[in-house]
Amino acid sequence: MIEWNMLTNILISCIFVSMAVSNKEQKLMGLLSEKGGRITAKEASLAGIHRMFLRRLADAGKIVRVARGVYQLATAQEDDLLNLQHRCPTGIFSCETALFLHSLAERAPFVWTMTFKGFYHSPSLAKKGIVVKHSSKNLYPLEIVEVKTPLGNIVRAYSVERTLCEIMTAKVAADIQTITYAIKTYVGRKEKNIPKLIQLAKTFHVEKKLRSYLEVLL
Repeated sequence: MIEWNMLTNILISCIFVSMAVSNKEQKLMGLLSEKGGRITAKEASLAGIHRMFLRRLADAGKIVRVARGVYQLATAQEDDLLNLQHRCPTGIFSCETALFLHSLAERAPFVWTMTFKGFYHSPSLAKKGIVVKHSSKNLYPLEIVEVKTPLGNIVRAYSVERTLCEIMTAKVAADIQTITYAIKTYVGRKEKNIPKLIQLAKTFHVEKKLRSYLEVLL
């Protein structure tokens, strides 16, 4: 009788554990659905889901670890830009990459460009073909905005106006075709902000160069 009671208690305990695991998994899948198929360990923890549970599901093949502390649905499409943002949270997409994200480029760049504050150095990024730019502590936070990648995920990039000014600087030196297409596309938009663009051109010391383009295009 005692052995039967013990077996019954063990069975009940197993059922409750199984139900708890199932509930956690359902909760996690709901969060993943809300967040476009990807979640960080920190976000899961805030929702009451321990990172060890994430690892167990990853080992079971139900989710995939795409970066340190970042998981996504096994069926989710890989997004290189979002992976980079998670890997380098202080990096801001800039220059030709920012033009692409703002739909101001004729085509996607061959390599992605990110700007970091100070003298950030990452040999692993260089090996992967990522162009690393450096910015002063005063200019680094200027005009950071959130934009969507082609796959609909949110990443951080510099604003349209800052990017247009920055690609004209000697430090970036984008080619004339790239600059002309970007500015021509920008001035044709309803949401353009020419006063802001000119003000930022003064900050980046390219006002004279910008005006020469605007005189032709406006």
